[in-house]
Amino acid sequence: MLTGEIFKMVTALRPGTYRHIDTLNFCPVALFSSHHRAPEHLHVERLALVGAGAIGTAVALILSVLEATGDLTVIDRQIFESPNVITYSLGTDEDAGARLPKVDIVGTALQRMNIRRVHGTVDDFISHIDAGTMPLPHTVLGAVDNIAARHDLQRIYADLVLDGGTGGRAGTTVSLHEALPTGPCMRCYFPTNNATVTAEQRLHQATGLPLARIAQGDQALTEDDLRGLPRQGRRLLEQHLGKPVCGLGRVMNLTTVNGDNSYQPSAAFVAQQAASLMVGALIARAHNEDSNVRMRQIEYDTLYGPQLDMIDDRRPRSDCYCQTSQDVIRAVRNERLGAVEAYRL
Repeated sequence: MLTGEIFKMVTALRPGTYRHIDTLNFCPVALFSSHHRAPEHLHVERLALVGAGAIGTAVALILSVLEATGDLTVIDRQIFESPNVITYSLGTDEDAGARLPKVDIVGTALQRMNIRRVHGTVDDFISHIDAGTMPLPHTVLGAVDNIAARHDLQRIYADLVLDGGTGGRAGTTVSLHEALPTGPCMRCYFPTNNATVTAEQRLHQATGLPLARIAQGDQALTEDDLRGLPRQGRRLLEQHLGKPVCGLGRVMNLTTVNGDNSYQPSAAFVAQQAASLMVGALIARAHNEDSNVRMRQIEYDTLYGPQLDMIDDRRPRSDCYCQTSQDVIRAVRNERLGAVEAYRL
């Protein structure tokens, strides 16, 4: 947050688009002031982190500073590259040169934890769970960058999902969505229908750039990416060489009118605040014995700082899958929990 204050001072921001924070009494665990001490030690069981990007590495940095112990599974299919050095909280130029998997960047930072690495997708992780080679996580920390990936988080059917995000028009908004397998779930927060076209799909349709390449959103567009594209696609993209792919849909005016919550690159101090909300919620949930704790959506703009009205309670949408198919969800969870017991044995 101090870095954010420096950012406001050295950047030519328009008047009225920010506020300077002189005094702040804010605890990410209790949200605003707290009369209780944080736990001396954070120990987690069956924790999973999906996404080892800007937010995911910030989560790992915080867990490292807290000297957290326990079990953590890290899931990410991408390689750490040069553009990541600027916006991530972990990783060096040497790591980028070695093209290390992002899961290894996180694993190396958390020496006190038992780390399981899945250099792949959520589907790969689910396959491990169903095969009994990895346990069903109790809590999933979601550090992903689009709606489809957030729906994938829900398909794990963990006890709790804590999804962090950044975005907004300036890329300075941070958010947290707390979700349960039987609602409110991530589909309640981010409903879609078959007619919805994402910014990624619009970019693919307009330029021919493969969806698999578009999914590598934080990697800069190169000449190699333009080879083999239709002439119109090359013409549209060549003026954006060197820019992260994730922002192209927005700068080319291809995003939907009402937005699709697609990834936008954010400064490290923004991602770190999102990660603080996630770890704060993790600590709060781990030390609250009330089974009827409300699910919350938390959002604020880092240019203004935390506000009293940033917290909303969320309830399930009556037409969401988590409500219409609860029997199926419970059956899948029971089967995967049985696999957890087999894994322990």
